[in-house]
Amino acid sequence: MKPLFKSKPTMTNPNLLSLALLSLLSFISICSVNASRRLADVDKQFGYAAGAPNEPAKWGSLRPDWKTCEIGKFQSPLNIDTKQAQMQPPDLKMAYKDAPAKLVNIGFFLNIEWQGDAGGISINGVNYNLVHSHWHFPSEHTIDGKRFDAELHLVHSSEKEELAVMASLYTIGQPDPLIQSLADKMKGLTDTKGIDVGTISASNIKCGGTKYFRYIGSLTTPPCTEGVTWTIAEKAKTISQDQIQMTKEDLEREFQENSRPIQLSGERSILQFDLPSEQ
Repeated sequence: MKPLFKSKPTMTNPNLLSLALLSLLSFISICSVNASRRLADVDKQFGYAAGAPNEPAKWGSLRPDWKTCEIGKFQSPLNIDTKQAQMQPPDLKMAYKDAPAKLVNIGFFLNIEWQGDAGGISINGVNYNLVHSHWHFPSEHTIDGKRFDAELHLVHSSEKEELAVMASLYTIGQPDPLIQSLADKMKGLTDTKGIDVGTISASNIKCGGTKYFRYIGSLTTPPCTEGVTWTIAEKAKTISQDQIQMTKEDLEREFQENSRPIQLSGERSILQFDLPSEQ
């Protein structure tokens, strides 16, 4: 079996990696109660509109600490070529639980931020705690060239501040139960401090099906930090058109379509595994 890396990703020096992850954790509001406000300030510095001065192709030139967006060799998202995916034994365990959460509008997506121990996942024996989740419209990843209507990211962090993201893809269909439960809170939400939404368990929103794809990539927003372990469910879930509109209508106009273009896979391998049953 080919390794995930044929060469090492950028920023392998432990001190540099630690500094980058500290910057990253601040950026995605893992450690600070004021991070959502800072995110709202940052969102004006990058955008998604093709041809704009802050378009995705130019993210790496907007700030020195975003250079990885331009020069990184392990960037996300990717197209998942299922014919090239290599089978491996299953190494994923999910153990989510109820925890209090807040819903925050940070300008470029709506964020669910867990305030307590929400459980998490284990990958090859390494434990990652669930931190937050958010949506992208349309999907960022594609499967065999097919783009989906939406994508949900569940972002996790280990004790060593390593990141792992579980991704669910969505097609138009029946309403999504999670969004349905948050509908009253979502409507008209512009508060960057967030509002309490009670207890939520990701066991109710985890990826569907039993087949998953795995690769090593990056964050899909600046600073595009690499070394992120991605796990993507093959089976798409459903979301209604009304829910898509509701989830993005209070975002800044330029972020209502907030998907980074597909990045080059280079020499990375994409792995595939099957869980015995939905956990």
